[in-house]
Amino acid sequence: MLNKIFNPENAFFRFLGLLVDVVAFSLMWLLCAATVVLLGPGTTALYDAMARHLRKGQLGGYVRFWESLKANFKVGCPAGLVIVALGYVLVKLRGVLFEAARTGDQAMLMLYVGFWVCFVVICGIGAYIFPVLSRFTFGVGGLLATSVKLAFAHPLTTLGLGIVTAGCVLLSIAYWLPALVLPYVWAWLASLLLERVFKPFMEGQGEAEGAAPEADDEEE
Repeated sequence: MLNKIFNPENAFFRFLGLLVDVVAFSLMWLLCAATVVLLGPGTTALYDAMARHLRKGQLGGYVRFWESLKANFKVGCPAGLVIVALGYVLVKLRGVLFEAARTGDQAMLMLYVGFWVCFVVICGIGAYIFPVLSRFTFGVGGLLATSVKLAFAHPLTTLGLGIVTAGCVLLSIAYWLPALVLPYVWAWLASLLLERVFKPFMEGQGEAEGAAPEADDEEE
């Protein structure tokens, strides 16, 4: 009986291990994001650890996180700063449109609604950037361009990513407690959507870097 209760392979200990991973990886990402400079490399590392190790039940996810963080710093850092700058612009624009919509002007109200539609789309496009970096080798310009091309080549995936990313961002802003798990949840959901997009470029490559995606990829 005691052997069953304290067996590390039983359901309770597996759940406990998963819970520890969810919080630990989320906290590591939050620490990176808090520095701003490490937002890009941290997001790349989180996705990399999730897609290559955690989803497959392999050991070494924490080591993979830090190795990916260091390996992708040079490109991930400036790409992350681009995202931060874009986020700042969107926050300011939302404030302006919200104040205009409060006046009751129907045109401004429609613009405000349109802003949120665009926000989801932008989140979807931006959600490709760091997962792409975790799989392929690019400079900053090539990374951003390829992410946009993939986003338009796979509109349904982009829409799903946009909803997931926007939801995680807004929940984290509104409530601090979900932020302890949402980074991990985002990486898991994003990997479910993106790994099938990356698969054609990774086939035959194993864990090595795949061939870089091209602009004329198969449409969804």
